[in-house]
Amino acid sequence: MLPKMRYRLALDLGSTSLGWAMLRLNANDEPCALIKVGVRIFSDGRNPKDGSSLAVTRREKRLMRRRRDRLLKRKQRMMALLKKHGFFPAGEAERKALETLNPYALRAKGLDEALTPAEFARALFHINQRRWL
Repeated sequence: MLPKMRYRLALDLGSTSLGWAMLRLNANDEPCALIKVGVRIFSDGRNPKDGSSLAVTRREKRLMRRRRDRLLKRKQRMMALLKKHGFFPAGEAERKALETLNPYALRAKGLDEALTPAEFARALFHINQRRWL
């Protein structure tokens, strides 16, 4: 029976390149032969004309998607909490009827007198929709 051949893969990871070599090892685990080598050079990733990153447009679109997703999740969580604690009605039609109430008028009214739970929830939901972060 023939002895097993032993190999080692050597990698050189650079910022714009990847080098590799396949080495054969002897019985003492020392390199004894170079089987194959190669290198892969990557492009710079910047616009050659002005040096700006090529990922800027992708990043901006990704940030817009994340902002939209966060807004939708925040609205969904707020709606679930308001329904759970009895501020918003559970029925869709009753909640739609609350959308006709002017939230700014409700917020002003809340400064001088007590709001009903549904009015308070409408004003609070409006604040939640308009927050920045």
